[in-house]
Amino acid sequence: MNRLKELRQKNNLTLKELGQKVGMANNTLSQYETGKREPKLETWNKLAKYFNVPTSYLMGLSDDVDGWDEWAKNTGYSVKQIKDEIKRLIETKRLDGSADIQYQIDQAVKSLDSASYSTTQGVQHELVFQLTNLISKVDGAFLEPQLNSKNKSVLNMVNYKPEVRKDMDPEAYKKIIDALTEAKYEIGQIPINKKYLS
Repeated sequence: MNRLKELRQKNNLTLKELGQKVGMANNTLSQYETGKREPKLETWNKLAKYFNVPTSYLMGLSDDVDGWDEWAKNTGYSVKQIKDEIKRLIETKRLDGSADIQYQIDQAVKSLDSASYSTTQGVQHELVFQLTNLISKVDGAFLEPQLNSKNKSVLNMVNYKPEVRKDMDPEAYKKIIDALTEAKYEIGQIPINKKYLS
């Protein structure tokens, strides 16, 4: 059975009050609570967000009110790794310790994935990623578009030599691409002291 009624009562809300807060009719919420009607996934997510619990907990599929096990299962990081990273982010003032736990866990996972600017490795990976995107944008601006590849053989695609557009300076293109490629390589090769790796 789902935990909608339990969470509503724990928060001292009537069906009407909850309905007003989440924009749903109180009779619909009542049917969800009794299991007479099953909410769509987006409705479960909306209610879970309101109560600040994982959707699986609200649905009664998990007993993990904070979602630690679910985060660990879905990310490959242990609960200890995630908690340690949250502690580190709070201690280094990169994360507000009063923020809701789901937000804290999300930020810790992003940091562990090196997908944020909260670690040296994260900054390094993000810069290499952004330089790769920038190289693609420069190519798009300077190079003639490739012909429809449906009619090309694999051999032709391997031998494809892009041409700089007639209204663009080929020397400038080469210097820009060389500078960006070198910067991408150099940044990617910067060694990081092991004590700063997550």
